[in-house]
Amino acid sequence: MDFITVPSIQFGLPPRELFSFPPSQRKTPIPAYPDSSTRSLLRPFTINPHIFHASLDLKSTLTFIAIYVTAVLSLNQLNASRRYQPWAFSKTSTFRALVILHNALLALFSAWTLFTTCQALKGCWPAGEPNYYAHVAEMLCETDSSALRSESISAKSLWEEGSGYIGWVFYISKFYEVLDTMIILARGKKSSTLQTYHHAGVIICGWATMKYESPASLVGIVLNSAVHTLMYSYFTIHSLGVSVPMSIKRSLTTIQIAQFLTGFVWGYSYLFVKYHVPLDITAQPVDHSNSWESGSYSRMEYNPPSTRGSDSVTRVVATAATPCLSDSGEALTVVLTTVYVLPLLLLFVRFFIESYTKGGIKAKD
Repeated sequence: MDFITVPSIQFGLPPRELFSFPPSQRKTPIPAYPDSSTRSLLRPFTINPHIFHASLDLKSTLTFIAIYVTAVLSLNQLNASRRYQPWAFSKTSTFRALVILHNALLALFSAWTLFTTCQALKGCWPAGEPNYYAHVAEMLCETDSSALRSESISAKSLWEEGSGYIGWVFYISKFYEVLDTMIILARGKKSSTLQTYHHAGVIICGWATMKYESPASLVGIVLNSAVHTLMYSYFTIHSLGVSVPMSIKRSLTTIQIAQFLTGFVWGYSYLFVKYHVPLDITAQPVDHSNSWESGSYSRMEYNPPSTRGSDSVTRVVATAATPCLSDSGEALTVVLTTVYVLPLLLLFVRFFIESYTKGGIKAKD
């Protein structure tokens, strides 16, 4: 007799093991070098393995951030001593052309990031079937294809389908984006706490998501690339001398705030989601010693369609409730991003009040 099972998704408290410190690493080495052997729109250039691993060295990353913050604080003081007068170079046509190019390139890059991420999702999205939702969850949660345990899911994980490559390029772009701050300073202005904190913090979060190969990196890549496509398009138009209505500026800030709120909920869902996938245990008994999954199995007999008939082979199958995040390194990225986003959200809300509400404008006057 055949039994048909429909693996499900459930929500529950995350295992305590996810919060162990120092962060655990299920896979070795961490992270996996993203495949860039075949050039395409999804992978336009080859990533050098030495550069890839060097870029994820924590000491180098923290050194860059320390230099950036120190330079900003020093130049803020220097601009204040000059009474916030623009530097001579910022008045030249060359500077203006470079600013236009900078904004246009980041707008195009952000659009490319969003498009190629959607293509990667499309490439490994499971087909409609009884196990559909569990397979979608496994595809979004599992970055290592060797750990994929359900038979009908794509042979490649989302990481291998392209999100690993895109995620690394996206992470590297955050180092380049500090030029936003340099442009502000070159114009003789002060880099706000919001500006400096935003650029420094996002580099740390990018490092963590790549270092620990976190599936939650998808949240930041999708939301941030979508918002930055709009934001840098606005900056490009503005740098061309086109007048932009205040309502557009206000809408962009509102979208940025919505991005953080959406990302907070979406990111934390990775901690609480569990999904059931079928495991073939005919040849190998289920190991109930795993404290994360102990007590989450149900046994059944299942005859695959290809083996039905007079010579059909009955297979013993179990379903296991698997946490979306597999180790504390992946969980660390969610917690770290929260620590970064909450102050950033408050700074953006304060900026919105001061810039676009009557009370904030009057207070500045």
